[in-house]
Amino acid sequence: MVTSRRTFVQQITALAGASFCGRGLLAEVDSGKSEPLRHAMDRAAACCLAWLNPEQQFLPTGGYEIAHDTGRWWDAMLRYEGATGVRIPAPIEEAMIKNLKTLTDNPAALLMNTNRLPIPAEKIKVNPHNLRESMLTYTALVNFRKDDWAVKQGRKLVEVMGSLLEPDGQMDYEKLAALAGGPLTTDPLPTQRSPAGEWFNATASTGRAIEPIVSFYEATDHAPALELAKRLAEVHMRQVIDSSGKVRAELRDPSHVGHTHSYCGTLRGLLLYGIVSGERQYVDAVESTYRNGLWGTSISHSGWTPHDQGKSRFHNQDGDPIGEHASCGDIAQIALWLALPFGQTDLLDDVERLVRARLLPSQIVDEKNPRRDGAWGVYSHPFGYGAILDVFAAVLHSLTAIHMQSVWEPSFGPPRVRVAAVHLHFEADNWLFTVQSKRGSEASLVVTPKRIDSSAIPSIPGLEDAPKQLPSKPADDEVWLRIRVPSWATREKVRLEMDGKSLPLRWEGSYLQVSKKEFEARVPITLRYDLPARQTVEEMPVSHNKFNLTWKGDEVVSCDPKVPIYPARA
Repeated sequence: MVTSRRTFVQQITALAGASFCGRGLLAEVDSGKSEPLRHAMDRAAACCLAWLNPEQQFLPTGGYEIAHDTGRWWDAMLRYEGATGVRIPAPIEEAMIKNLKTLTDNPAALLMNTNRLPIPAEKIKVNPHNLRESMLTYTALVNFRKDDWAVKQGRKLVEVMGSLLEPDGQMDYEKLAALAGGPLTTDPLPTQRSPAGEWFNATASTGRAIEPIVSFYEATDHAPALELAKRLAEVHMRQVIDSSGKVRAELRDPSHVGHTHSYCGTLRGLLLYGIVSGERQYVDAVESTYRNGLWGTSISHSGWTPHDQGKSRFHNQDGDPIGEHASCGDIAQIALWLALPFGQTDLLDDVERLVRARLLPSQIVDEKNPRRDGAWGVYSHPFGYGAILDVFAAVLHSLTAIHMQSVWEPSFGPPRVRVAAVHLHFEADNWLFTVQSKRGSEASLVVTPKRIDSSAIPSIPGLEDAPKQLPSKPADDEVWLRIRVPSWATREKVRLEMDGKSLPLRWEGSYLQVSKKEFEARVPITLRYDLPARQTVEEMPVSHNKFNLTWKGDEVVSCDPKVPIYPARA
């Protein structure tokens, strides 16, 4: 029996989307007044727009691949819209829909470059890497545009993928190319095959596609999509997961061509499939890999993630693998998905640290070049910058999820949940409360409840029949608000205040509970805690260069030797 996660996803999307008015995108970015996470999203979205080339039919030129980047663009921009309410400019959307339909107008419904657009002939290849981007795009259009064409296209691609899977779980890439109508890419990463019965790595093709296939099922109830996701999950559980929780030795082999972002995407897919299907072994496998394998292998404490997994195809002048930011966002999102549905809230410390210590500092500021301003990408220096569309679109995807799930609000309809929770210390503004986060000599989080009635409750897709009313006559001791305190904060220095007066600290694990009476007073509630200093050392895998990081809470304030993304500050 399938335990659907649809209500969980759609409720978050609807509530977050209802929280913001659709102000002009560039005006929002130029204001510089929004909080760091939201402002980072605004700037990344503006950079997405800047990558469209008006001299070439608004195609996203200059990146990894036009077809691939078109899918990433749609996924990122529609998720950004869902999180903020800021719409894609109508002329841009019209042009990009036209481009999308041309790029997917083939019997496989796969995003692929075509000679019907101004694309060089040598770039027209069938790329199995784009299975993920194709499904991401169709799913986003279904979720945010209710697009019937996207439903049909997604169903077609699901059917094609299912028909091309061989008994051992490998895909026949040559048949995919023949069906799509073009030559197969010569890139070995997404086209690896092994003799039947031997180990193989398909994370760069079918593994990374599991997540959007599951999401397409959630959006459409198309049963074959879940059946395909199950087949792929079983395959990649065997090929990718090690029972010890370590990253498999085959994937780390210096002779094996691998890709960290695709590996992390496969873990995301296995986790999401486990959540939606209710098959807990997938959740447990990803949790074990996250806790025992990823740290120190696929990601450093501060968020450095190597582009390559196994063979170093791209490295810097010191011989170390170049980094890329998309995998950092992936791992933060895996932590988020493990933390909230399953109560592993210690992982929320990882989410915040990766955002504050790596993603926010490494976002490019370049007001003279809109194709760089707001971007992330592939970078040479271990603490450097990069700008390429498919990477910063992937980071924007992850940041929208973090932004939308920073707070948790009551759901309505049986069973009623009467607890609102602040999980992450980023600013938020929804129909229940506003949240403001400040960092100085200490940290403060100000939660201001709003005066609400039934009319304030936004409609929730899929829950139209749920009663739109507030819980009536809760018990006097009922908890209405929970605020998470980072585990690294000194508990003896934690303070909770309302109207200048101290509130009692009622702990439940890492959360402080605020009573119904205090929550309903509509007076700001302030959490204060310290930002303890500490030092860590990160060593690169080939050069063994060492970087001594000084932290204040979960932010890096300096590094010795000096590095690009951390300006020295007190």
